Amino acid sequence: MSKFAVTNANTGEVEEEFASVPKEEIPAYIDRAHEAHLAWKETPLHERAAVLRKFADLVDENADEMTDIIGREMGKIKKQGLGEVDKVARTARWMADNAATHLAPTHLAAAGAASSYVEHQPLGVLLGIMPWNFPYNQIARFVLPNLMVGNSIIMKQASICPKSSQYFEDLLTEAGLPKGVYQNIYLDSSHAEEVLKDFRVKGFSLTGSEGAGASVAAIAAKYYKRAVLELGGNDPAVVLDSKDVASVAQKLVGLRLANAGQVCTSPKRMIVVDGLYDEFVAEAVKAAEAMKISDFDDPEVGMGPVSSEGARDEIIGMIEKAVADGATLLTGGKKLDRPGWFMSPAVLTDIDPRSDLGCNELFGPAVMIYRAKDEEDALRLANDTEYGLMSSVWTDDLEKGQEFGKKINAGMTLINSHMESGPEYPFGGINRSGYGRENAQWAFQAFTNEHLIRVHA
Repeated sequence: MSKFAVTNANTGEVEEEFASVPKEEIPAYIDRAHEAHLAWKETPLHERAAVLRKFADLVDENADEMTDIIGREMGKIKKQGLGEVDKVARTARWMADNAATHLAPTHLAAAGAASSYVEHQPLGVLLGIMPWNFPYNQIARFVLPNLMVGNSIIMKQASICPKSSQYFEDLLTEAGLPKGVYQNIYLDSSHAEEVLKDFRVKGFSLTGSEGAGASVAAIAAKYYKRAVLELGGNDPAVVLDSKDVASVAQKLVGLRLANAGQVCTSPKRMIVVDGLYDEFVAEAVKAAEAMKISDFDDPEVGMGPVSSEGARDEIIGMIEKAVADGATLLTGGKKLDRPGWFMSPAVLTDIDPRSDLGCNELFGPAVMIYRAKDEEDALRLANDTEYGLMSSVWTDDLEKGQEFGKKINAGMTLINSHMESGPEYPFGGINRSGYGRENAQWAFQAFTNEHLIRVHA
């Protein structure tokens, strides 16, 4: 059974607990969502947009409180929490401003008829299953465009983020969203099938582990439900050349340790060509050791705690196994002797690409650096993975960077940046990283009926 509780990641103390929804009460959530959808889909688009704009204003007004909630729930430091909350507001406004353009009928060649076009119509009730690492933004990316479409949402957030998930619903309600269009539910993970088997539930979006994705996707396939999956990543950041190696190393270490390394798109495999490798490693160690580890609300904090005791212990276990498999631990990777779920950031080299750490995602503060003989070898290493979420290329030659980036097997490639996302451009991966896209126009059409209308005179 899932236990929904706020366990302060900075202290290790349980602050609040919330009861899971009994199995027999689940149909009532679906009833409310379905009835609400029938009215919401008829609500004019400009009225839906007004709700999202009001929601964005409320997010801005309550940013400090929202940030404090997730700082306690999962340890996100204040600066990064404020950045996440700001992105939620920006996403709401972008979806409100752009829905009319992307949901307008798509006109096709008449092809023998008087006219042919496609209507982008809402499907109905959707289930969201979202993780704890971006408690607000993961919800926003899925929910806000689908509210503009006219779908209704039942949202299961991670069990360690019960307060932030309810806060999201409360703000939507305050913004004027009709009751039942969006419902936070403390749903036990084993009861996902109880939701998806209902005919009125038309699809789901899941961001999380591969295991969770495979499990829920199997249930969805059984009942013919549409799905978007954003799963893990083992994302390469390829350093081809630089006039300032120290700056690139510091930037990549900072990105890797953001949110205590708990980001699907984090640069988990730093692949550096031989001529830059030694300097890059030395600078990476300095950057990791200079990172101040402290509580989420410390004004000088660089990295806060990881999300839970179990997560921290799993990360340390993976590092210890990697060393046993032949990797070199240059610094960090240890539990800190203080309350809460703190550890020192690790820097590892000499990782066997075929080892557990080489093949699988480490979701935590570990900088992993690989030596490439040359650019060809760097591309081989970058593509030596079954994942395919984000990647990056670092070079002073932008044309070379773009040509190299096109050859990486990933859903997203950035040149001289990493770990970016925004409502203006698509987000998603391939292979073990999942399928489907969020953000931009793809977000509006992920859960629509692409309804062809052909008119003959």
